[in-house]
Amino acid sequence: MSDHPVQLEVTIPTRTARLHVVTRLVLLVALGVLGTSAVTWAVYLAIPAVVALVISQKGGDHYVADSSVSIVKVLRWFASAYGYLWMLTDVLPTTQGGPVGLHVTPEGHPSMASALSRLLTTLPALLVLAVLSAVAGLLWIAGAVTVLVRERMPAGIARFIAVVLRYQFRLVAYHLSLVDRYPSLQEGTLVHAPA
Repeated sequence: MSDHPVQLEVTIPTRTARLHVVTRLVLLVALGVLGTSAVTWAVYLAIPAVVALVISQKGGDHYVADSSVSIVKVLRWFASAYGYLWMLTDVLPTTQGGPVGLHVTPEGHPSMASALSRLLTTLPALLVLAVLSAVAGLLWIAGAVTVLVRERMPAGIARFIAVVLRYQFRLVAYHLSLVDRYPSLQEGTLVHAPA
């Protein structure tokens, strides 16, 4: 099987500043207070309809070829933001390269029907992501404590979180009809950890 069209490359810093743990906690609490889970569900439900609308007006091939460029740019920023929140980097989000690089190779010929069907077909992957994210959340706490003590994220925790993050963006790319390949945990995330 060939490489998945969605890959994530993460360069873990040799040292993570303790202050960034506090900054992340404040950001996560603020996001929680704002009720981002309700917004996330609304976006999850709306995306297939919006994609189907764009495909109906421009065609599936145009969507993959042209619209995907700006969508992938936004996804790169989100990958950087999640990389920061998950303590994979101390670098703030960017749409350009950096320590967290999301690589999406758009593929396929989406139709209105295939875009709308993603509401149902992504549910199993969403369930897997929820379980993985819960485990990653617990590991994040252990990693945060380790950063506070040693100023370094344990490599094993960083690798697991990177795999979860890669899976999340594979799900998002599939949900957005950017790729036809269903999200998978296979094919290694490129994690560059300090020795």
